[in-house]
Amino acid sequence: MERRLRILQIFNRYLEYGGEQGSVGRIGDTLQQVADVEYFLTSSDQLLGRRTPEAMVKAGAYAFHNPEVVRRLERYQKIGRFDLWQIHNVFPAMSPSVYGLAFQLGIPVVQYLHNYRMSCVNGFFLNHGETCTSCINGNFTKAALTGCWHNSRVVSGWMGAVMMRVRAMGVFRKVAAWIAISRAQKDLHVQMGIPAERIHVLPHFYEVDPERFIAEPGRDVLFVGRLSKEKGVEQLLDAWKRTDRGEARLLLAGDGPERAALENKIAAEKIGGVEFLGFVAKEDQEAMWKRAAFSVVPSIWQEPLGLVVFEAWERGRGVVVSDAGGLADSVDDSVSGFKVPMRDAEAWAAAMGKLLREPARSVEMARAGVAKLERDFTKEKWLERIGAIYDGVLGK
Repeated sequence: MERRLRILQIFNRYLEYGGEQGSVGRIGDTLQQVADVEYFLTSSDQLLGRRTPEAMVKAGAYAFHNPEVVRRLERYQKIGRFDLWQIHNVFPAMSPSVYGLAFQLGIPVVQYLHNYRMSCVNGFFLNHGETCTSCINGNFTKAALTGCWHNSRVVSGWMGAVMMRVRAMGVFRKVAAWIAISRAQKDLHVQMGIPAERIHVLPHFYEVDPERFIAEPGRDVLFVGRLSKEKGVEQLLDAWKRTDRGEARLLLAGDGPERAALENKIAAEKIGGVEFLGFVAKEDQEAMWKRAAFSVVPSIWQEPLGLVVFEAWERGRGVVVSDAGGLADSVDDSVSGFKVPMRDAEAWAAAMGKLLREPARSVEMARAGVAKLERDFTKEKWLERIGAIYDGVLGK
C-alpha cells in the first residue's frame, strides 16, 4: 500500500480573525481527503500580547529569529516525517528562520500566498489608505518613514528589516512552489522578483448549495466584510450619496476599526439610507441576503480573490466590484456583475443605480456566476490541481 503524502501546514494567526485564517482551515480539512495533514500554529498574541519593555525587546528579536519555534519545528519534523511544509504565514511570531530550517533539513516548501506581505509590511500595498508599491523591489525605506503598519515608524521599519532578511536568505528562489489565488496576485509577486515559473495560480474552490439561491430580488444594497481601510467602505459612502437609490438602503454587515470613523462621516455629511448590521454570523445571514438586490465589494487594495463574490452568487445576487486584483479576475463584466474603477465615486453610483433599477438583472448575473463556480471552482478540480503541484515539487 502506497504511503500517503504527509503535509505540515504552518500558520501564524493574526491578532484579529480574518478570511486568511478561515482559508487555512478549509485547505487543511480538504487536503485530508488525499493526504495526512497536521498543523504547526502560533499566534501574534504570543509575541505581541505583553507590552512591557522586556517583552517588546524580545518580540523584536524573535521576529528575526525565534529559537523556540525552530526547536519545536525540529521535533515536529523528526516525529512526523513530513514530505513537505506548506507555509501560509510566519510573520511576525515564527520569524523567517522557519524557511532557514526547511532549507537546512532539505524539506520542500510550498508557500501559499494570501496577501502581499513579501514586499509590503502591511500586506495590502496601501499607505494610510492610498495605493503604494514603493517597497515592491525590497527597499522598505518609505514604510519606515511613513509608518504605514500600525501607524508606527518603528514597527514598520522593524518589519521592513525582517522582510529584507527574507530576501537575503534567498527565500524567493529556494521555495519550491508558490501558490497564488489569482492571476493578478501572481503578477505582483513576479514584480517582486519571485520566478514566474514557480508561481502556480490556484483559486480557492467553492461548493455551491443550490438551496441557498434566492430567486426573488430584494430592494437594498449589501456590503459584507470587515470595516477596515482596505475594504473601501469610506469610498463606497462617497458613491452612495451620489446614487439614485429611491427607498433602497445600504446595509453594512460587519464590524472593525473603521466603524466609528464611518459613523462620523455619515453624520457629518448627512448621508442617508445607511444601516449598520454589525457582525452577522453565517447561520443568521438569510434575512440580510433576502433584503439585498445585489452585493458590493469596493476594495481599495488588490484583493487576491474575494470569496464574498462567490457567496453573493450562491445567494442569487449579482455584484458590483472594484476592477482590480482578483476581483477583476473573478467577475465577467456585465455578465456576472459590474466591474467599476477603484475609487471612482461617479462610476460606482452609476453602476449601483443601474442595478437598483433592474433588480431582476442581478439575479441573472448570479445565475451566470453560479454556472462559473460549478464549472471552474469545484473541490474536485482544486484537489487535482494542487496534487499536480505537489507531484512537481516532489519530482513525481
